[in-house]
Amino acid sequence: MNQTDPKNSPVHHTVLAYLLAPWHLKDMPKATPEERLVRAAWCRDHCGTFAGRWMLIALGAWLIQVSPLGFLFVIAGIPMLALFFMVAFMTGIAHLVAQLVSQKRAGPPRIDPPVDRDDRD
Repeated sequence: MNQTDPKNSPVHHTVLAYLLAPWHLKDMPKATPEERLVRAAWCRDHCGTFAGRWMLIALGAWLIQVSPLGFLFVIAGIPMLALFFMVAFMTGIAHLVAQLVSQKRAGPPRIDPPVDRDDRD
């Protein structure tokens, strides 16, 4: 992958990489079926994390909007954080849908076989 060094990247690149799965997928080649399968496996393994981040952001926006501080985010009678809640929630759902579609393409993740353990205490 041709990703840049995160220590030298601009702040907005770091934030986008933390929040959006397509930011990572854009650097992965998708020319052959094997490469598409690798992309689907990556998305299957990581899109749930991105969805969880967006759901937490949406919850935080909603809780701030309904708190006593929520009046600070009302502009011209429009609750801005409530609108942002919808955007963040839909982005989280989109990442969940991407994970489900990727799991359908790549199959379930491999599970390592059980390992024998010594139970000597």
